[in-house]
Amino acid sequence: MLTWVVNLQVLVTGLVAQSVDSLPPLIVAAERPTVDLARAAGNVSQIGDRELAELPTTTATYQDIFATVAGAYAGNPLVGNFNIRGLNQDSLFYSVGTGANPLIAVLEDGAPLSSTTLRFLPPTRWDMEGAELLRGPQFLSPGPNAVGGALLLHTGAATFSDHGNALLEAAGKNTFRTGISQNFMLLPDELALCFSAYHGESDGETTNLYNGDKSFGAMTRDRYQARLLWNPGKNRDAQFDLSLVHDQSDGTPYGTAREIKGLDLLDRKTDLNLHPAYPADRSAAVLNATFALPQDRELKSTTTIQRLNVDSIQDLDTLPNLDWYALGAIDERRFTQDLALADRDGAFQWMLGGYLEASEYDVNYTGSGFGTTQAGVPFASLGQEDVNQLALYGRGDWEWAPHFHLTGGLRLQHEQRDLQTAVTLGAVPEARSSAGRSDTELLPQLGVTWRPQQDQTAGLQLSRGFRSGGVSYAPTLGSTQPYEPEHTWELELYSRAKPLDALTLSAALFHSWFQNQQINFTSPGGAPTIDYFVANAASSRRYGSELEARWQPLDPLTFTGTLAWIHTEFSELTIAGIDRAGQSFPNAPEWLGSLAAAYHHPSGIFSSILMSWANATYSDVASPQKTSIESRQLLSARLGYEWRNANVYLFASNLLNDEYALSRFDNGQLPISGQVGPSRTFGIGCEFKW
Repeated sequence: MLTWVVNLQVLVTGLVAQSVDSLPPLIVAAERPTVDLARAAGNVSQIGDRELAELPTTTATYQDIFATVAGAYAGNPLVGNFNIRGLNQDSLFYSVGTGANPLIAVLEDGAPLSSTTLRFLPPTRWDMEGAELLRGPQFLSPGPNAVGGALLLHTGAATFSDHGNALLEAAGKNTFRTGISQNFMLLPDELALCFSAYHGESDGETTNLYNGDKSFGAMTRDRYQARLLWNPGKNRDAQFDLSLVHDQSDGTPYGTAREIKGLDLLDRKTDLNLHPAYPADRSAAVLNATFALPQDRELKSTTTIQRLNVDSIQDLDTLPNLDWYALGAIDERRFTQDLALADRDGAFQWMLGGYLEASEYDVNYTGSGFGTTQAGVPFASLGQEDVNQLALYGRGDWEWAPHFHLTGGLRLQHEQRDLQTAVTLGAVPEARSSAGRSDTELLPQLGVTWRPQQDQTAGLQLSRGFRSGGVSYAPTLGSTQPYEPEHTWELELYSRAKPLDALTLSAALFHSWFQNQQINFTSPGGAPTIDYFVANAASSRRYGSELEARWQPLDPLTFTGTLAWIHTEFSELTIAGIDRAGQSFPNAPEWLGSLAAAYHHPSGIFSSILMSWANATYSDVASPQKTSIESRQLLSARLGYEWRNANVYLFASNLLNDEYALSRFDNGQLPISGQVGPSRTFGIGCEFKW
């Protein structure tokens, strides 16, 4: 299948390239074109390079942008990564598995990032030049199907110049960040190269009382990217954009604390006799090709190849007096191909496309534990999941009356998931199991839009969401169990307007219904918090409203604000014999909001301030009281001075020193564990451009 797809793309590329010389000239900017929000269905948030520059630094990763996006919540690093409209990115329920079936898609320059990648190698703000958040079911645009939305991240493209920039930042807890980027014009107006490198490190905030280690949560990060832009024969009707990325990290991104010896989780202490480590590296190649065709048509192709490795050592017992441990190896290999043809001329505009993915997810653990002795018993566990997806999609926009548009489309989605497991525990003979699951679904979307002006839109849209079934497994038992797909209907009323030249508003009302929701339950005879099966045993609904505003009363002064009310509720859910109907989703605050101001005086003085808040929630559906999460009120700021091609600034995050947990886990007889949000931090930075 892979050879057939590659040959097909080469054939299409060759045929189009032969006709390029006969096409009328079309001027296309070397930078990535801005997304036309008027053509995007539903409530879409766009964060450009200016908005990114105004954001105070907190994590220095993509997580920073969620503070200024309505309905977004930067949450649990172990389950969720982040949350949109009450849905976690990976799953509503924590489980040990391959993570190959996320609820929300995240794409970087067209490459879909796995939940494991987001956890251990989160995209950095250094390379980022823009982002878009698409809410609700997403299946009529390039990329994988996603029931809960899509986050599109864009890094800086190569330009035909010799421009470059550099970054230096230092903050508390031995935090350092450096970056450098340089453009090279290899052939004028034909071939350009951009190379960037980034390094970050920090000691973290958790202390291990067992050995007095104050850098228990230390992390280092290195990322390298080369991006090549090619316009064959200087004709920009055909454009190839090749991105090569190598990303690596070491340390522990969790910095897990525990409630021990009379200490609260917020004291950021643990007492382990083993230092966890999660060295990770990822290599990726992404080729985006764009061809301008006659009659204002456009052909786009995105080909991606990715490899992710995470080698870990974990303290399995989380106690200082036992020597249980697990050596883990996570390997992911992914190939994706998307091909789309679009017609953007006339009263009826359309797009037809296809998406193919062939991926393999391996999760392997060896170690000692699960016994009655201090050393435990030796074990080995392997789970290997093969995922193949093939989809055909099409959408249209028909202006059937002046300013009124009928929008919609269909996606035919086919997925095949096969899982093989093997486990050895002590002297018990090896147990093996294998199972597969295949699903084919037709997903419709229909809407009506009123668009009197380019910057004024109101619409009503109904979408069918789908999350495929699959196979779950118990790592210590080596047994598997298939589960069915889950479905949702989502109705959304949205509007974007610009009542004043200086004021931009967007708002949405939405209501979703979920059926046959996939939930986790402890497998019979399995280890609690480790051995889970998945079953279709829940239904739920969510509804709410979102508002985003951007006001620029003066050229150097900008105000932004967001507000979201999100009600989530399980209609049917029983876990361990307890009826959980009426309970809200985990990691899903009901109220979220932010206020921000940015000022850049002609003299060179600039500043920004951001206040964001979220009310209380919880982490674990089966234990909402013990895993409660505090509300948060976070104030961050930046103040600096810019002259010519350089600037220097001071920054601070969590100025109010608000103490809150990111997650809590109920470990039964063992102490509560979890992750704590960053405390108040001050730093200094400078940037140089040439």
